[in-house]
Amino acid sequence: MKTNNKLLTVATIVLLAGSGNVLAEKVLTADEVKALFSGKTFDGYNEIKGKSYKAYSDPNGTMIHQNRKRTKEFEWKVDSQGQHCAIFPVGPRCGIIVSVGDGIYHKMKDGEHINTLKNFVDGNQIE
Repeated sequence: MKTNNKLLTVATIVLLAGSGNVLAEKVLTADEVKALFSGKTFDGYNEIKGKSYKAYSDPNGTMIHQNRKRTKEFEWKVDSQGQHCAIFPVGPRCGIIVSVGDGIYHKMKDGEHINTLKNFVDGNQIE
């Protein structure tokens, strides 16, 4: 019996150690999302389109979005469910923000990872 208990303990430790990234993930609250984005420039990667971009989220609700081709201005907000919403001409793209550690965040919509966000810095760094 002691051998089985030791094996079970070792297996549990290995399982927990191997799932460290899962345990480190945290869904941000509405206040945390506002604090993360408001007045910050960040790097983004659209997982669906496979394209990189840079964005600045002004506290007034304006978002400057820059990719390789162009720079555009849109609106952004945090909705009543705490989702970050980028308001594009085609409509809002909302999703929860999940911290995955090391200053990296995933924007998730209906369980799908749609954007990777990182390198958040104060102020408008878009030229």
